[in-house]
Amino acid sequence: MNSTRAEGVGGRRALASLRTPIVLAVIAANVVTFGVLLFIVQGAVDRDRAALERDYDEQLSSHLGDVVDGLGRIRARPLLNWRGWRWFDDVLVAQAPVRGLDGRLRVEGAYLNPLGRAHRDVGFDEQRALELVAAAVQSDGLVRERGFGSAVPIGRRGAAPWGAAWFRGRPAQIGGSPAADVLPYFLVALLGTTLGVLFLLRRKVIDPLASLAGAVQSLEDGDTSARVAVAAGRRDELGVLGRGFNDMADRVERHSRELERAVDDATDRARSAEQAAMTRQRLAATGELAAGIAHELNNPLGGLINAVEALGREDLDPRRRTEYLELVRGGLHRMGDTVGRLLRLSPRATEPEPVRLERPLGDALGLVRHRAQNEGVTVVVSGPGDHPERDAFAPGALDPLAALPHVEGASNDLGQAFLNLLVNALDAIAEARESDAAHGGASRVRVEADAKPGGPASIARVELTFEDDGPGVPDALRARVSDAFFTTKSQGKGSGLGLAIVHNVVAAHGGAVRLDGRPGEGFRVTISLPLPDAARDDAAGPAGPPPP
Repeated sequence: MNSTRAEGVGGRRALASLRTPIVLAVIAANVVTFGVLLFIVQGAVDRDRAALERDYDEQLSSHLGDVVDGLGRIRARPLLNWRGWRWFDDVLVAQAPVRGLDGRLRVEGAYLNPLGRAHRDVGFDEQRALELVAAAVQSDGLVRERGFGSAVPIGRRGAAPWGAAWFRGRPAQIGGSPAADVLPYFLVALLGTTLGVLFLLRRKVIDPLASLAGAVQSLEDGDTSARVAVAAGRRDELGVLGRGFNDMADRVERHSRELERAVDDATDRARSAEQAAMTRQRLAATGELAAGIAHELNNPLGGLINAVEALGREDLDPRRRTEYLELVRGGLHRMGDTVGRLLRLSPRATEPEPVRLERPLGDALGLVRHRAQNEGVTVVVSGPGDHPERDAFAPGALDPLAALPHVEGASNDLGQAFLNLLVNALDAIAEARESDAAHGGASRVRVEADAKPGGPASIARVELTFEDDGPGVPDALRARVSDAFFTTKSQGKGSGLGLAIVHNVVAAHGGAVRLDGRPGEGFRVTISLPLPDAARDDAAGPAGPPPP
């Protein structure tokens, strides 16, 4: 229930802004409607007002034409006693005015105010009214100034006008102002319409949409139990949409559960396959190493047996006895060294410590020595600086590597990585021989170690390169050779974990692995291991260009 309530609140927040455009749309629709109706009504009122004004103008003109006698004199009594003046707000009757030297108009003849002056405002512009009178006399026709008044000429037809009458008719105000009259009622209707529409939209549209939006957001966030409450009898579009969403959510929830089960099953199978592959890799490595270990142990063991048998003879010369004892001691030390190398490369949890790379590299070389010699593969090693290549299995071959700075890490893990690279190189050479792709019959593995100073784009590091004369790797496969379980070897001859293990070990030491090699040109793996701060300062040397 809490989850559903939260979804509803979230949906309302998401759709809160929907009310504003709806209210604005309703107000805009009403305002536009009011404006159109007001335009139509105002037009009709203006037309009716104009018609009334024309009627009263005609009546006024007809009456004023009768109050002028044949001698051009105005009869004041009929003029003042006309009952039609009640339809006018103000009237001024004047004989044709004349303009003085000061430019102002003056009336030298009759000048009457049939409705009196008392009702006029103090600021009444009499000159303005006389200007209209003069214009009516001059044009002998009706003159109108909107908002101020009109003027009609006075006189008999066919003769010059006697004067004119300025008036402001009351009929012009009969229609009033439609906008001012209707506006209060419009505002009340607008408020009621807006509230009513908003109330209906909220119940019928906004709240259902808010609930749907909240459920959609919850479903997007991963809550497949989110549903929309839909009334059973609701058959409109939102009802259909809500039920459709609930059906979709049901299918999503079922598919999600099925997908989770499938992912769990696939994960379990992948883990089982990985464990089985790791087991096969360890067994294969154990088998390969067992041959080398057996050779390393059998060689001194035969001599030890002969020496022990000779030592059992009572007539053995003391000098020979001493030689045989030294032989036994040396053989036992050699066997102990072999077992020690094996133990040092066995997987185990260790704390990071300073590591001199010649030791794990020597252990790895010792464990592949038997296979390399049996298969006729030459393994050479070169140290930093100008040290020449030397047989990796010769006494003191790794002594130049002692000049390398130490790295921080686990010796056994690095030895495992070196061993995997050496085994991969021997496998590649064996594959090249089987396919007649060896370089002119040459079979050589080269190991190079060197220290690289830091620069603007890199830090000081130690690099070890393992290079073989194998068939190389096609360009299309080079990016995949480090993937777990990917191998180019035939079925049963590789698990695809060798380079993946190397990458993991080197990455755990903060280093990087670079692969290079083209078909028919062999394969090269370069391991770059960063130096700790103290060793980095010792190895920095003079600054130079950054390494490639």
